[in-house]
Amino acid sequence: MILLFPSLCVALYVSLSGVFPLRISRWIKLAYVLLVFLIALKYQFYTMGSGTFLQPSVSRSVLLVFEALYGALVIFAFILVIKDLSSLALWFLKKWGVQTSFSLNRNPILLTIAFVSFVAGVWGTWESIRVPDVKRITINLKHLPQQWKGAKIVQLSDLHIGLVQGSEWLSEVVKRTNALKPDLILITGDFVDGTVQRLLPQMQPLRGLKATYGVYGIPGNHEYYSGYRSWMTALSELGVKMLENEHAVVNKNGADLVIGGTTDYGAYRMGGVVPNLRETFNGTDLRAVRILLTHQPKTTHQSTERFDLQLSGHTHGGHMFFLHPLIAYFNDGMVRGLYQRGERQIYVNSGAGLWNGFSQRIFVPSEITEITLQ
Repeated sequence: MILLFPSLCVALYVSLSGVFPLRISRWIKLAYVLLVFLIALKYQFYTMGSGTFLQPSVSRSVLLVFEALYGALVIFAFILVIKDLSSLALWFLKKWGVQTSFSLNRNPILLTIAFVSFVAGVWGTWESIRVPDVKRITINLKHLPQQWKGAKIVQLSDLHIGLVQGSEWLSEVVKRTNALKPDLILITGDFVDGTVQRLLPQMQPLRGLKATYGVYGIPGNHEYYSGYRSWMTALSELGVKMLENEHAVVNKNGADLVIGGTTDYGAYRMGGVVPNLRETFNGTDLRAVRILLTHQPKTTHQSTERFDLQLSGHTHGGHMFFLHPLIAYFNDGMVRGLYQRGERQIYVNSGAGLWNGFSQRIFVPSEITEITLQ
């Protein structure tokens, strides 16, 4: 599995930097190292029996324990990097004649780092599964008709209904969304982690979404892993108008707003229809304001198709603040928030939920996004 090697590398580094320097019994140290490597094998435990990478075979409570411990392991490694860089700086100071006997590899420091990492891992898991707060932003569109000024769009992204987020959680998300009385609700992919047969009952609260001018959605890569065509049909029956390289024209008091939506890059691997912006906006008025829904921010990187605002998700905001550069590298430099790319504005949503494989949020809160157009 693709995540096994990096997980084992993290475990090895934590063992070498955070465990071996401890002055404790060798048997306790051995048990500590064994625990570290067992945590790193999280994905192997998830796929035991009939489980898969996206649909673990463990119970929800076991999964959350694993997620908290794995998150702690990643945070532990991050803090140890800072510790080791600081130790290297102290070594250079000695070489330059600055006398210091201070060591960062003492028991109190290493054990404190381990404790802080554990607490952060538990907190990060809690942050990932709680019902998101509302994030309010205003986006100015140059050619927005007067009739649409002040209009409210609620963007939902990355719900990932499955083993962790279920119907109760989704019901609360729907309740908070409807309380905003939106003109439009736009959902930018990754609705589910599982098949229609298993998860359709959990998705029923989606029927309750209400917006003056409709509820629109697009697929994310996880829909392709979960039975794409079945989910496109099911989501439409749940009241979400799914856009697959197509558009809808929404009229308010004589002024049009074009909502375009693409398929996802996941189609490349699954033999589906790949994203096509030209087809998405084919036949629309070039003068109309165009809002594009596309799950992955990088989808429009080399496109010359005109649009005013792109709404995306996929990145989960980077999960942990220190992973921002890594996530940005794979997503055309975009992780979360509003970006200006020429005449285009791109908003990358941090997501409402998270997939089962990495349920961690460290200073990257989930969100239900209320966008006011101006």
